[in-house]
Amino acid sequence: MGAVHTLFEKKASEAPDRTALVSGAVLFTYRDLDARANGLARSLLRRGVGPETLVPLRLDRSPDLLVALLAVCKAGGAAVLLDPGWPEDRVVAILDGAPVVIDGPLGTFDAEPSAESPGVPVHEDQLAYAVHTSGSTGRPKLVGVTHRAIAHRVATHAEAYRITPADRSSWLAPPASSVSVVELWPYLCSGASVHVADAATAGSPPELRDWMVASGITRAYVNMPLAELLYGLPWPGETALRLMTVGSDAVRVWPSPGLPFEVAVEYGSAEANGVTSCLVPLEDRCTSATADETARRARPPIGRAWPGVGVPVLTSAMEPVAAGEVGELFVSGPELARGYLGEPARTAERFLPDPSGGGGRVYRTGDLVRERPDGRLEHHGRVDQQVKIRGHRVEPAEVEAVLLDHPSVRECVVTGVPGPGGDLRLCAYVVHATTSNGTSNGTADGVPGGSWAGELRAFAEARLPAPMVPASWTAMERLPLNSSNKVDRRALPAPSWGDPPGTGAPEAAPPKAEDGEREEGADPVTAGVLELWEQELGARGALGDHFIRSGGDSLSATRLVDRIGTRYGVRIRLRDFLRAPTPETLIRSIRNIKAEGRTR
Repeated sequence: MGAVHTLFEKKASEAPDRTALVSGAVLFTYRDLDARANGLARSLLRRGVGPETLVPLRLDRSPDLLVALLAVCKAGGAAVLLDPGWPEDRVVAILDGAPVVIDGPLGTFDAEPSAESPGVPVHEDQLAYAVHTSGSTGRPKLVGVTHRAIAHRVATHAEAYRITPADRSSWLAPPASSVSVVELWPYLCSGASVHVADAATAGSPPELRDWMVASGITRAYVNMPLAELLYGLPWPGETALRLMTVGSDAVRVWPSPGLPFEVAVEYGSAEANGVTSCLVPLEDRCTSATADETARRARPPIGRAWPGVGVPVLTSAMEPVAAGEVGELFVSGPELARGYLGEPARTAERFLPDPSGGGGRVYRTGDLVRERPDGRLEHHGRVDQQVKIRGHRVEPAEVEAVLLDHPSVRECVVTGVPGPGGDLRLCAYVVHATTSNGTSNGTADGVPGGSWAGELRAFAEARLPAPMVPASWTAMERLPLNSSNKVDRRALPAPSWGDPPGTGAPEAAPPKAEDGEREEGADPVTAGVLELWEQELGARGALGDHFIRSGGDSLSATRLVDRIGTRYGVRIRLRDFLRAPTPETLIRSIRNIKAEGRTR
């Protein structure tokens, strides 16, 4: 199969003037991209990068990030994918131990473009990249992925997606996500082009739809929470988009068969790369375009295994389950990661000898599945407490470990709970520590006073990525225990989705109503915005409340802005709302847009 950069170099030599990457006004041909990566690779070699040297990439999704990914491979190293927005505490260990860190403009590396590849021999079993994933022990794990795994994905996906050089793929994944493998290499190793959406566009379904249409995108991978909003929008019939693949979380609803493109569910993980797809096999695929009414009465399945991938469904004793029974999904095949780098014990817990014999390995996913009579797999939750928040894997134990480092926290438990919109959100239940005289740091009735929730949120935000920061905070006198003296999660109270005590801004005076807009003393715009706010967050909001601190996130903000736009006939940009996400901002925006005569 070969190393991933050699697959790319083959296409670059065949059609050097074909477009490889488009990002705003920036356009790279295959020749441009290859030459820039060659130059940077030579600079990395001079700086000591060698076989499997870990090279942290702390860059936004951009042309520079793609050049760096290719260059690290060409130098024989392994790129460590980091998000520039992550707190310093999460990345300091990997940065301190690296001989080279790429976290700024590539021009600082004195890397002149070169038509000549460095020619470093790279075996397909060498590491190509590493990515962090949440860890149940309280610290993240670094998953090491080989060139063999990427090459297998390139081969299988190019066939299933029917990729041709005329295709234009979107690149939407966060920079630290292994999903970038899906969005980049099957296309760049097939002679197609990749198109980069900026962060604001990628986070707003209406703007992303418009960008896809205007950019002539033909194939797109979108994570589930965003996809449900995206394919629920009206689409022009003349769009070039032909296939949208959806993953990263359990897909809850079927897309309409009337969409002008096909939607297919996939399943995979950082440790096992591509596992299943509803496009396998092509002649019997199960998608928005092919599912019949019987199939649509159940949730969309996660599909069948990719060619060459094994997906045994086993009991806890690693014995096959009876036909049609729910069991744990194990994965074997060429797409398995090497394991958790530098952590042999944690690797041995998840990467086990294949029980079928033959000397291979299987990865224990922790996901519960059932095989249907048609051979497709259905997802049935998790064996452990792991949850998916906005498409990101989160181990609640890692969040709990961070909160327990705060001096005011004696005990805590973090769990995933469906929010008002149905999407899963993290909820923290906190027992506060006592002072030296035995009194609680909080007020009577176990409810801490002051800005306790705001302080804990800020503490978590400084140490954890945004999806791992709890959306709800509940003070407890004690945590409920079961007969085994373990926390009884089922006995935890329902979370409050409103702004916690001490975290909201003082309520502002209501915006002045326009003439004739009050009805029996009420302000319809203010009342309407607060009504929609409550429906989205599950709690009434004051005019100065902060949407994110009240339990919202970017996707629920997208829903709120869209519903307000529909009700009032205005178009409010998500990025503008998130700069000051309060009801007061929304009310002011509605009035300004109406006054200027602008509409949706």
